[in-house]
Amino acid sequence: MKILIIGGTGTISTPITNALAKHTHNEVYVLNRGHHNERLHPNIIPLVGDIHDKEAIASLIKEMTFDTVINFILFTPAQAYDNIALFKGKTKQFIFISTVVTYNHDGAVCFNEDHPLGNRYSHYGQGKQACEEIFRKAYQEQGFPITIVRPSQTYSNDRIPLSIKGKNCYSVIKRMLEEKEVIIHGDGNSLWTCTHADDFAKGFIPLVGNPNTINEAYQIVSDEHVSWNMIYQYLAKLLNVPFKPIYITTDLLSKSKKYSLGESIQGDKQFSHLFDTTKIKQIAPDFDCAIPIEKGLAMYLDYMEKHPELKQADAEFDQWCDQVIDAYKSAMKNVEKVL
Repeated sequence: MKILIIGGTGTISTPITNALAKHTHNEVYVLNRGHHNERLHPNIIPLVGDIHDKEAIASLIKEMTFDTVINFILFTPAQAYDNIALFKGKTKQFIFISTVVTYNHDGAVCFNEDHPLGNRYSHYGQGKQACEEIFRKAYQEQGFPITIVRPSQTYSNDRIPLSIKGKNCYSVIKRMLEEKEVIIHGDGNSLWTCTHADDFAKGFIPLVGNPNTINEAYQIVSDEHVSWNMIYQYLAKLLNVPFKPIYITTDLLSKSKKYSLGESIQGDKQFSHLFDTTKIKQIAPDFDCAIPIEKGLAMYLDYMEKHPELKQADAEFDQWCDQVIDAYKSAMKNVEKVL
């Protein structure tokens, strides 16, 4: 197959790019700015450019056609329209990476691909939903060959799922190593679905070049469901430190002026999620997530030990946590006096 991957070096995309490139029957082009291609398989054919520079990209691919185009860095309706204009008539399949954040979570816990969309809180989810609708309309009116993929939170060796973090995940790890309290939204008991990028790739690859997936959506997620408390308890166990949570309500955290917690927590992490994987397993019968979250967290910690240069704690976030925790405890004492 002749495949064009746009992006290709991120958390989700790197294992997919490498898995496709290692097969000699695939001709894999990777279009990006060329900054991180060293992490990719040597079989890739690099195309250096900015996908958002429409005229330059149109010139770059003028004489090219593809079996599949996969865009990992498409977020807005304007970008959706641009991609339709660029690739109409140039590919047999266009895979759009959407998100489970598009779903309307009100009054629901279990989700399949037919669940109504419409996240009231997440601008990110709303943007992805708008893109889905544009691509669906392009299929109906122009035959644009769209396949939609909805991941849950996907993590890898250099980042992990956390309730709240600063500029990087290690900021929370450092607090735990120092036996400081860590902030968790709500009571920590909402259920979360997180999928390791290597497992996500196993569900994704069978979609590529598959004509039966056109005008279909697939959620590719782990069947393992854990609470936020469990994630932090696993980390504490692996680090051999006490689990010291401080629980703060989602409504209060969403008022943060320093971090966009209304977007990430109120629009996503506060909800419990249980996802049905029946549909993706019809396309990928062998799809099975081999990396449970506890193993994935251990892989992250091992990777950080092997790459100490990545242990960059966010001092500003650490100070913010201390201030928020002190203020919250003080306020709670005042509330307790009048209860």
